[in-house]
Amino acid sequence: MHTSFDKNESYTQYSPARSLPTDIYQSVSDWFEIRVTEMAGYDYIFAPMDMCDQITDFVTLQEFLINIQVMLGSELDRTILVGVENREHGTLEMDRYDVSWQGGIVKDCHRTSLEGSPQFDFISMLHDYSSPLISE
Repeated sequence: MHTSFDKNESYTQYSPARSLPTDIYQSVSDWFEIRVTEMAGYDYIFAPMDMCDQITDFVTLQEFLINIQVMLGSELDRTILVGVENREHGTLEMDRYDVSWQGGIVKDCHRTSLEGSPQFDFISMLHDYSSPLISE
Protein backbone atom coordinates (compact mmCIF):
# COMPACT_ATOMS: atom_id res chain seq x y z
CA MET A 1 0.00 0.00 0.00
CA HIS A 2 1.37 3.39 -0.95
CA THR A 3 0.19 6.40 1.01
CA SER A 4 0.58 9.87 -0.48
CA PHE A 5 0.01 13.15 1.27
CA ASP A 6 -0.93 16.46 -0.23
CA LYS A 7 -1.42 19.69 1.69
CA ASN A 8 -5.17 19.55 0.96
CA GLU A 9 -5.92 15.84 1.12
CA SER A 10 -4.39 12.48 1.82
CA TYR A 11 -5.19 9.30 0.00
CA THR A 12 -4.08 5.76 -0.55
CA GLN A 13 -3.26 4.71 -4.07
CA TYR A 14 -4.65 1.31 -5.05
CA SER A 15 -1.96 -1.27 -5.65
CA PRO A 16 -3.30 -4.78 -6.43
CA ALA A 17 0.05 -6.38 -5.63
CA ARG A 18 0.09 -5.22 -2.02
CA SER A 19 -0.49 -7.69 0.76
CA LEU A 20 -3.64 -7.91 2.81
CA PRO A 21 -3.64 -6.80 6.45
CA THR A 22 -2.14 -9.47 8.68
CA ASP A 23 -4.81 -9.08 11.36
CA ILE A 24 -7.44 -10.61 9.08
CA TYR A 25 -6.10 -14.05 9.83
CA GLN A 26 -6.41 -13.77 13.60
CA SER A 27 -9.55 -15.58 14.73
CA VAL A 28 -10.40 -12.80 17.18
CA SER A 29 -10.25 -10.17 14.47
CA ASP A 30 -13.33 -8.06 13.72
CA TRP A 31 -12.76 -8.99 10.08
CA PHE A 32 -14.43 -12.36 10.80
CA GLU A 33 -17.65 -10.51 11.66
CA ILE A 34 -17.90 -8.81 8.25
CA ARG A 35 -20.53 -10.33 5.97
CA VAL A 36 -21.09 -9.85 2.25
CA THR A 37 -23.72 -10.48 -0.37
CA GLU A 38 -24.10 -9.52 -4.01
CA MET A 39 -27.35 -8.21 -5.45
CA ALA A 40 -28.18 -6.29 -8.63
CA GLY A 41 -24.53 -5.65 -9.49
CA TYR A 42 -23.53 -4.35 -6.05
CA ASP A 43 -21.50 -5.86 -3.23
CA TYR A 44 -23.21 -5.20 0.10
CA ILE A 45 -20.65 -5.20 2.90
CA PHE A 46 -22.13 -5.63 6.38
CA ALA A 47 -19.67 -4.58 9.08
CA PRO A 48 -20.21 -4.30 12.83
CA MET A 49 -21.34 -0.79 13.78
CA ASP A 50 -18.52 -0.41 16.32
CA MET A 51 -16.02 -1.17 13.54
CA CYS A 52 -17.68 1.42 11.28
CA ASP A 53 -17.63 3.96 14.12
CA GLN A 54 -13.82 3.71 14.11
CA ILE A 55 -13.74 4.93 10.50
CA THR A 56 -13.40 8.64 11.13
CA ASP A 57 -11.77 9.88 7.92
CA PHE A 58 -11.71 9.20 4.19
CA VAL A 59 -8.24 7.59 4.28
CA THR A 60 -9.34 4.94 6.78
CA LEU A 61 -12.59 4.34 4.88
CA GLN A 62 -10.71 4.02 1.61
CA GLU A 63 -8.16 1.54 2.99
CA PHE A 64 -10.93 -0.50 4.61
CA LEU A 65 -13.01 -0.72 1.41
CA ILE A 66 -10.02 -1.37 -0.86
CA ASN A 67 -8.90 -4.26 1.37
CA ILE A 68 -12.38 -5.77 1.13
CA GLN A 69 -12.54 -5.29 -2.64
CA VAL A 70 -9.14 -6.95 -3.09
CA MET A 71 -10.46 -9.93 -1.14
CA LEU A 72 -13.67 -10.03 -3.23
CA GLY A 73 -11.95 -9.30 -6.54
CA SER A 74 -14.56 -6.66 -7.23
CA GLU A 75 -14.80 -3.02 -8.32
CA LEU A 76 -14.65 -0.12 -5.87
CA ASP A 77 -17.76 1.64 -7.16
CA ARG A 78 -19.85 -1.53 -6.69
CA THR A 79 -19.49 -1.40 -2.91
CA ILE A 80 -22.25 -0.46 -0.50
CA LEU A 81 -21.08 -0.43 3.11
CA VAL A 82 -23.69 -1.02 5.80
CA GLY A 83 -22.96 -0.75 9.51
CA VAL A 84 -24.99 -3.30 11.50
CA GLU A 85 -25.71 -3.65 15.19
CA ASN A 86 -27.99 -6.19 16.86
CA ARG A 87 -30.01 -4.47 19.55
CA GLU A 88 -30.99 -6.08 22.84
CA HIS A 89 -34.50 -6.97 21.64
CA GLY A 90 -33.27 -8.77 18.51
CA THR A 91 -33.85 -5.88 16.12
CA LEU A 92 -31.23 -4.51 13.76
CA GLU A 93 -29.82 -1.01 13.61
CA MET A 94 -28.32 -0.29 10.18
CA ASP A 95 -26.51 2.71 8.70
CA ARG A 96 -25.71 2.98 5.00
CA TYR A 97 -22.50 4.63 3.79
CA ASP A 98 -22.85 6.24 0.37
CA VAL A 99 -19.28 6.56 -0.90
CA SER A 100 -18.25 8.60 -3.94
CA TRP A 101 -15.03 7.53 -5.68
CA GLN A 102 -12.91 9.42 -8.17
CA GLY A 103 -9.84 7.78 -9.65
CA GLY A 104 -9.60 5.18 -6.87
CA ILE A 105 -9.83 7.85 -4.17
CA VAL A 106 -12.75 8.43 -1.79
CA LYS A 107 -14.03 11.93 -2.49
CA ASP A 108 -17.16 11.96 -0.33
CA CYS A 109 -19.18 9.80 2.04
CA HIS A 110 -22.59 10.24 3.64
CA ARG A 111 -23.75 8.05 6.53
CA THR A 112 -27.51 7.59 6.73
CA SER A 113 -29.59 5.61 9.22
CA LEU A 114 -31.82 3.08 7.46
CA GLU A 115 -34.27 2.93 10.36
CA GLY A 116 -37.74 3.78 9.09
CA SER A 117 -36.58 4.03 5.47
CA PRO A 118 -38.17 2.06 2.59
CA GLN A 119 -34.79 0.31 2.09
CA PHE A 120 -34.67 -1.16 5.59
CA ASP A 121 -36.58 -4.40 4.88
CA PHE A 122 -34.70 -5.05 1.63
CA ILE A 123 -31.25 -4.50 3.14
CA SER A 124 -32.25 -6.45 6.25
CA MET A 125 -33.17 -9.39 4.00
CA LEU A 126 -29.79 -9.09 2.24
CA HIS A 127 -28.10 -9.18 5.64
CA ASP A 128 -30.04 -12.33 6.56
CA TYR A 129 -28.75 -14.09 3.43
CA SER A 130 -25.20 -12.74 3.55
CA SER A 131 -22.15 -14.91 4.11
CA PRO A 132 -18.90 -14.28 6.00
CA LEU A 133 -16.22 -12.33 4.13
CA ILE A 134 -13.61 -14.63 5.69
CA SER A 135 -14.33 -18.25 6.48
CA GLU A 136 -12.60 -19.70 9.51
